[in-house]
Amino acid sequence: MLESTPARAHLGRHALRALMAGRGSVLAAFESALYLEGAGGTACLVPRSAPCGPLNAVVDGFRPGTPELQGQSWRFHGTILAIDGFDTFAVSPRDEWTPPRLPAPSPTALLAGVASMRTALATRTPRSDLIVHALGRRPYPGSVDEFTRSDHKEPMALADHECRPPVQPAAAAPRPVSRSDALGLHFARTLPALARWLDDAFGGRGGTEPFPIVDLLGAGSGLTPSGDDCIVGLLVALHALGARDVAATVACVVARHAPHRTSRLSAAHLDAACAGEAIEPLHAAIAAIAAGTSPEPALDALERFGHGSGFDALAGVLLATDAIAHNRGFARCFRRSSSGGTDRARTPARRP
Repeated sequence: MLESTPARAHLGRHALRALMAGRGSVLAAFESALYLEGAGGTACLVPRSAPCGPLNAVVDGFRPGTPELQGQSWRFHGTILAIDGFDTFAVSPRDEWTPPRLPAPSPTALLAGVASMRTALATRTPRSDLIVHALGRRPYPGSVDEFTRSDHKEPMALADHECRPPVQPAAAAPRPVSRSDALGLHFARTLPALARWLDDAFGGRGGTEPFPIVDLLGAGSGLTPSGDDCIVGLLVALHALGARDVAATVACVVARHAPHRTSRLSAAHLDAACAGEAIEPLHAAIAAIAAGTSPEPALDALERFGHGSGFDALAGVLLATDAIAHNRGFARCFRRSSSGGTDRARTPARRP
């Protein structure tokens, strides 16, 4: 299909950079998205019903692809995008989507926004294990300390690990730990460790590498593993709220370890998050928290996105906003300078 005039497409900055490289191959094809990879990065071709995002090229005329398209070549010249064995589109690269810039939030509004988001989430069925742990609830039986492992193993090795509880009386049969339980226990250990690292970073007790980030990379299943989605939300919230020094520390760890711990598709989303960009509903959720307004519209949009990816990313947002909101030096340290920079607080963070 060749349209007579270019479609007015919303192209994320990363999608536009990928297409402007001119050529590449299909990284993955799904019913609702077609990932194109090239020297300029990764673009995700999606229909009009999909949200805007840094990798998304939201165009008219998109139709579902098939897995057999993986590896096929694509070319982009002028306004014409041609995908071998699939279709041809006329795409206007003029409309570049970028996430909104937030004004510096007040401590009062941010605290109210965090409380409002937690209240709203409490009325919904959890869409991810990560949200449960970010909210401080543990649905898994037994103590987290029953689950032991060597630090920084590969996530899949962790999930396949045969976990055994402490020695039980002879009459009590050991409870087998399923793969999902093992992953849940992994998150139950990793998220509190990440929260403590964030408290230290905002309280001026930083200097250590955020190893919990390494443990989250690649952890979980799906096109973008749950752990990766959580890191995306964390990075985007840190950028949006002006904590760019902390975000830079996390981004350095992601850049060093992501190529070896997760898929190229998920690494592309992480790369965009390192620059502070993700899908539009996630930015809307952060804006609602920062302004202390109702988060319900953003939560509705996140529920419609993916198979839990939106709420996995929201878990990372909660970690970041909790750490910032409970830092007593927030007002002083996140006052934006005229150049757009920030100053980090040195006041220890305290959690209720």
